[in-house]
Amino acid sequence: MNLKLLNEKIENINIPISTIAEKMGVSRQTLQQKLVGKRRFKSSEADNISDILRLTNHEKSKIFFQSEADKNVK
Repeated sequence: MNLKLLNEKIENINIPISTIAEKMGVSRQTLQQKLVGKRRFKSSEADNISDILRLTNHEKSKIFFQSEADKNVK
């Protein structure tokens, strides 16, 4: 999971975290915990936030499916 990239995408769209959480059907606190790595995203939540952020399939893969080992490969 690439939380840094996800958080960058959220900053770039200029939608408040509370609005994203509401659209996802979770509390702001729950979303915040997911964004700092304290809780994991369910696959349905990953799909949902990807739609909200209008992520491409490539961006979604980089954020949600990239392993730690893959991050070091250039």
